[in-house]
Amino acid sequence: MSIYTPQIAMKMLTNLRKKITQNSEFIDQKISLFFADRLGVKDVKTINALGIDGDLTFSQKVNLFCDLLPLSKIDRAKFKVFLKINNEFVLNDEILTNDQYFYNLKSYHPFLFNTYIEDNDFLSIKEKLTFVIYQLIDDIVRLTPYYIEKPKIYYNKNVGITLPQ
Repeated sequence: MSIYTPQIAMKMLTNLRKKITQNSEFIDQKISLFFADRLGVKDVKTINALGIDGDLTFSQKVNLFCDLLPLSKIDRAKFKVFLKINNEFVLNDEILTNDQYFYNLKSYHPFLFNTYIEDNDFLSIKEKLTFVIYQLIDDIVRLTPYYIEKPKIYYNKNVGITLPQ
């Protein structure tokens, strides 16, 4: 039997929002530095100015990152789900007062549960969702530098597969 109270739910959401915000900033910085390096500029402000109205948003950066890099389908889906969850937390100030937030994530349940839960027996749906979202965040934080540092492979019909010089 779970001793799950509204205060515990509030604390879970507050901690989750904090972790999402901190890691979004880390991911934003990594992606911005990657784009700056690829474009040959030294200042991240130049990258941020490339967006609409001179402001490239976090969502636009992540979407561009996913479109430009050869991510696996599952990793691309992880980035997209993370971005949706991040946007919900950033754009919706009422999340911290809404205990029903976890029940509104039904579209993410199958993907998150299939990806991150094997035989873990948690007490409630809220605890399961909190667990899988933390796992997703950790995955995205690990995957971002991985894809940035991964050597790019190019195909040349005369030579075959080559690595960039």
